[in-house]
Amino acid sequence: MDLLHPDLKEKCYSNGKDFVNDDLDASDDNGHGTVVAGIAAAETNNSEGIAGVGWNCGLLPVKVLDQDGVGEMDKVYDGIVWAADQSSNGVKVINLSWGLDASSNVLRDAVEYAYDKGVVIVASVGNSGGQVQFPAAYDNYVLAVTATDYVDTLYSLANTGSEIDVAAPGVSILSTVPRGYYGLGSVDYGFWTGTSVAAAHVSGLAALILSIKPFLTVDEVMNIIRFSAEDVNTINYPGKDEFLGYGRIDIEKAIVPLVIETSGGATPTAIR
Repeated sequence: MDLLHPDLKEKCYSNGKDFVNDDLDASDDNGHGTVVAGIAAAETNNSEGIAGVGWNCGLLPVKVLDQDGVGEMDKVYDGIVWAADQSSNGVKVINLSWGLDASSNVLRDAVEYAYDKGVVIVASVGNSGGQVQFPAAYDNYVLAVTATDYVDTLYSLANTGSEIDVAAPGVSILSTVPRGYYGLGSVDYGFWTGTSVAAAHVSGLAALILSIKPFLTVDEVMNIIRFSAEDVNTINYPGKDEFLGYGRIDIEKAIVPLVIETSGGATPTAIR
């Protein structure tokens, strides 16, 4: 993640950890992580660019892939486990906006570890038009997210399968990019498309839910997101289906009942 981006720098509670270069500076040399971070939790009400979904939520960047988006599975495992171990410091959601075509015991072990630590894992289903990628396909432990456009139509390249839980906006979404990413100096934002973008929306929603009700279990958070989703595919595929899962997320429907339940309108807890 671009740690000094004007819309992100105040949301980072540390420089994170880089498992590729084995240091404590998870700066973004690819661009993808900065995009995802902005959608999930860019600063709000700061007169800069965009507002992230998780307005009261911080960011902890963890780098497990190199500048080409390639990595080693042991480093991926270490990164997920390290992030999950920060749960006592407020880490309650891990966004995994990447995927593998084949399952990996190492990856599954890492995801199960995070689940057991009480951390919600949100993963993108992939953009190859094929089957749901891993870790999104570990449907007992992960919220698998696909992408829709502005009229709630499935993104044309999104993978499909019974593992899909929900959909979220993922076509031509404005987000943060590393400063100078386009070679245009001060242009710090760009439009991005894909299930990674959609997963970032859901990660932000999960963090919002936990900021209001911090003691919810992983399953409770996932079910709130699933069952508050809008079934926008009801004409052709009513109910849960292999294209949009339970439907497109509805943040208002997910959040409002929790706010009403919170006695005295208590101030939400900061979640990372």
